[in-house]
Amino acid sequence: MPVVKYNEIKMTPVSMTGVRDTSKANVIGAPEGWPEHTLRVFRLKPGGYTPKHQHDWEHVNYVVKGRGRLTIAGEAHEIRERDFAFVPPNTEHQFENPYDEEFEFICIVPNKGA
Repeated sequence: MPVVKYNEIKMTPVSMTGVRDTSKANVIGAPEGWPEHTLRVFRLKPGGYTPKHQHDWEHVNYVVKGRGRLTIAGEAHEIRERDFAFVPPNTEHQFENPYDEEFEFICIVPNKGA
């Protein structure tokens, strides 16, 4: 499938320890012919967050909607629509939405991280 319509993406709640009001969708990856990476969309409701975690792969992010906070190695950064962010491997990080509107971003990871 060469084109994925944004309004047809099926979001699924993320249910794991340390997560609140977060959903995601794997949009393009190996099933679509991209064998090395996966493009995911995350949506955090107001007050939502991902867990503080780290892993041995990097990821690249692009904010689609709203604004949020990305903490990398203990340093908090406000990110908003049209901002990019890079999370290095083996670095603790967390996405949070302390604001009153949805925060949505694209996250591209190697397939071992999908």
